[in-house]
Amino acid sequence: MIALPVEKAPRKSLWQRHRAFISGIVALIIIGTFFLTSGLHPAPPHEAKRPHHGKGPMHSPKCEKIEPLSPSFKHSVDTILHDPAFRNSSIEKLSNAVRIPTVVQDKNPNPADDPDFYKHFYELHDYFEKTFPNIHKHLKLEKVNELGLLYTWEGSDPDLKPLLLMAHQDVVPVNNETLSSWKFPPFSGHYDPETDFVWGRGSNDCKNLLIAEFEAIEQLLIDGFKPNRTIVMSLGFDEEASGTLGAASLASFLHERYGDDGIYSIIDEGEGIMEVDKDVFVATPINAEKGYVDFEVSILGHGGHSSVPPDHTTIGIASELITEFEANPFDYEFEFDNPIYGLLTCAAEHSKSLSKDVKKTILGAPFCPRRKDKLVEYISNQSHLRSLIRTTQAVDIINGGVKANALPETTRFLINHRINLHSSVAEVIERNIEYAKKIAEKYGYGLSKNGDDYIIPETDLGHIDITLLRELEPAPLSPSSGPVWDILAGTIQDVFENGVLQNNEEFYVTTGLFSGNTDTKYYWNLSKNIYRFVGSIIDIDLLKTLHSVNEHVDVPGHLSAIAFVYEYIVNVNEYA
Repeated sequence: MIALPVEKAPRKSLWQRHRAFISGIVALIIIGTFFLTSGLHPAPPHEAKRPHHGKGPMHSPKCEKIEPLSPSFKHSVDTILHDPAFRNSSIEKLSNAVRIPTVVQDKNPNPADDPDFYKHFYELHDYFEKTFPNIHKHLKLEKVNELGLLYTWEGSDPDLKPLLLMAHQDVVPVNNETLSSWKFPPFSGHYDPETDFVWGRGSNDCKNLLIAEFEAIEQLLIDGFKPNRTIVMSLGFDEEASGTLGAASLASFLHERYGDDGIYSIIDEGEGIMEVDKDVFVATPINAEKGYVDFEVSILGHGGHSSVPPDHTTIGIASELITEFEANPFDYEFEFDNPIYGLLTCAAEHSKSLSKDVKKTILGAPFCPRRKDKLVEYISNQSHLRSLIRTTQAVDIINGGVKANALPETTRFLINHRINLHSSVAEVIERNIEYAKKIAEKYGYGLSKNGDDYIIPETDLGHIDITLLRELEPAPLSPSSGPVWDILAGTIQDVFENGVLQNNEEFYVTTGLFSGNTDTKYYWNLSKNIYRFVGSIIDIDLLKTLHSVNEHVDVPGHLSAIAFVYEYIVNVNEYA
């Protein structure tokens, strides 16, 4: 058996933006055996430009089983996972939340300026108050920028840094042209007992996590749990539109209250658990995210009648510059602190399907430059994996010209980059300027940066301008060892090894990487320990429904997510 995952009762949960990563790991297992043993040797990829700062060749790769960390206060974990009455109640809570269409667009008004636009969010808040009465009785609720929800459960020891749980209330829109393709209406929250799925927009991104956090805390209150450490829930309302109104405001509010590194750890939406081989499961809390930068590139020339054109219009010059960018992709930069290596190591050490040669390539890469080259060579040739070891580029928008017989005075295009872990915004800017300068000099154009910083003076023909629109450095790497990680990983190990999985399956915990960005991008100064994780087992086949037709979540996965949040809160209080 060489496929990932194996035939199992379907368990599904996760977030669309990490689908490519999981598919890439599937490709590694399925295709890697052939590629790495076939004797194919293309030209080796470029070496990384930056020095390695993480796990290095002096350390043997290990994917060892973590000791389960079980709290003494474990009143309701079995109830959450296995009690029919709790299951039915949980299905109803999630279904009702999905029925409330808290949709956001790419651009949204400030809530104070247009409360009617957000009427369904107010409906959701009323639903929370009605459904989780103990939370609203015992926790302090503050509203930040009208709709950001901040719940604080005060602990008995004010000297302990709070634990912060995150989720977002918003969902992406449903394309009306796809309505006939939905098995159940997108905001029905329909529960289908035959499949054990709750259907609807947001059921898996991320009202499942949102409701799981509410249910876990509500149950802890019912059970009489009293935290030593303060517990905070921070719930944004526009994550699907980059969080500029919600998470940004909440993070600023929290930073004013708790200061730099004032939070013990942060948990937000992210990766779950996958089956890398038959009865071998690996959990991958995300401890890093790639960076992000958008540029608008403008070719500013002169108009006129198209019957007397220049040799190259602004559209033609823009086309050549785009060609230059695409003909010169960023170098591959793979180092062993890249979180994907943790999952590759687990697959290599515990998969029964991988060939010996594949395992040797993965596990021997830190000690042998030839094997590292071979591993990078493979990753760079797989479309689903290569984006995780280099800065990517995508020309997404282009505009130029208004009429067939009129020369285009201006042509503009937008290029998006997702920045590799060992690169930076400055490095991307430098590289883009280099290629723009080459084209500007070739055609006698000037070159400017951000509209007024001239690198080459403007000429009679015009100039090229590169304007930075939005930027985000790669996220800091959160620890994959040490006391904070040990409690997180030990909790995951206990919930799944001793609660969810009942048939002696093997279970391991390692790290993962996101190509996209969560709301945690606003919280970096609050904690060095940021992990993106949902306590659910992933079914790869259903990831395509995220942000798409027939989004749904499986009930067992939702229940295990509740159990994880419940036990993690208790373990942090007992062991941290």
